[in-house]
Amino acid sequence: MEIEFRYFIEDAASLPPLGRPSKIIQCYLPKWKIELVGNNLCFDGRVLVKELPEGALRELTDLIEESKITPRIRIRDHQAFVTVKGEVVNYARPEWEFEVLKDDVEDLVTSFRFPFVMKSRYNIPAEDGLVWEIDFFEGDNYGLVLAELEVPSVDHAFNKPEWIGIDVTDDGRFGNGSLAREPWCDWRDEWNTKGSKIGPQ
Repeated sequence: MEIEFRYFIEDAASLPPLGRPSKIIQCYLPKWKIELVGNNLCFDGRVLVKELPEGALRELTDLIEESKITPRIRIRDHQAFVTVKGEVVNYARPEWEFEVLKDDVEDLVTSFRFPFVMKSRYNIPAEDGLVWEIDFFEGDNYGLVLAELEVPSVDHAFNKPEWIGIDVTDDGRFGNGSLAREPWCDWRDEWNTKGSKIGPQ
């Protein structure tokens, strides 16, 4: 189960030293082409993940049949991951992530046939062993900087650093899947004139 909060970073210069980033490119596959064939997770007849664990197979069967999934392939530096997420309910959503061979999926990501995002990610340690993930987006989302924090429970208390901006967790436009389909460049001006006036939360 994934539970995360997302914040808009208005001034990237206010961030602490960030170190070396990971380079990420991820694409979002059409969910109607995702299916289970035997114990394998497939896309358009092509095996993405072999021999799913029994628990994941059982739970994914229902979600795929109901078409309540968001399928994603991510390449992060030299690693590749296939991820399937369910719907968000009270900030939480089911998530299954499987590491796969980069050579097996790289062509799907780099073909740019599917909605995608590119970003550089930096990690900043937080309390309780948590980690702030700071994403500097590229391409059509250039100029957008977001911070995400994954927490163990919805009511988990955490301190917000002074560089944190507006809480955009409930604004679906800032989800990576949404940014892949409707990038920041298409509605940035509207946000700058309206959204940013809400002020820090």
